[in-house]
Amino acid sequence: MAAVAFAVLLLTSVLLLTRSAYADPELVRAEPPNDAVLDEAPARVEMWFDQPLAADFAATEVTIALAGESTEIRPLYASVDHRDPTRLLVSPPQSLDEGDYVVMWRITSAGDGSVSEGEYAFSIDSSAPASSGSEGDSGPDILFIALMTTAGIGGGAVLGLLLYLARRALGLGGHPTTETSLPEHH
Repeated sequence: MAAVAFAVLLLTSVLLLTRSAYADPELVRAEPPNDAVLDEAPARVEMWFDQPLAADFAATEVTIALAGESTEIRPLYASVDHRDPTRLLVSPPQSLDEGDYVVMWRITSAGDGSVSEGEYAFSIDSSAPASSGSEGDSGPDILFIALMTTAGIGGGAVLGLLLYLARRALGLGGHPTTETSLPEHH
């Protein structure tokens, strides 16, 4: 019975690890945030993903366009942050006029080469109240750190359980019992 439980746990773990190893990169957060209304054009656009990105220039493509327009705004310079390979830095042109913008991205995972694409939007409206500040380089997203910590603890617990069950299934569990006999005194 223990061997069957061990096999089921091992198979489940392998399937979960395989799924996460081959998952496409997903956008975790962006600055300016999705659907933000800014009082002025951002100096740069930053996007954080859930896994490291390929730093190769050909592996990353980012465009910005006015919503409803097919013309893309150029020049854009996009690069993976060498200090944080999950962070993509995009430099838009010096000035963006008022309007609704769509940021479209196509990126490649550094881990398995999977490609992901998506988009998000922000608006520039000079009559909007001044923003109360930008996250900028204030550090990593707390929710992301909490999720990764929980995943690490959970993964450690699952690994410990699997090792325990493997030892029991192989008969290696517990303490060795040895019978010792005391020398007889005559």
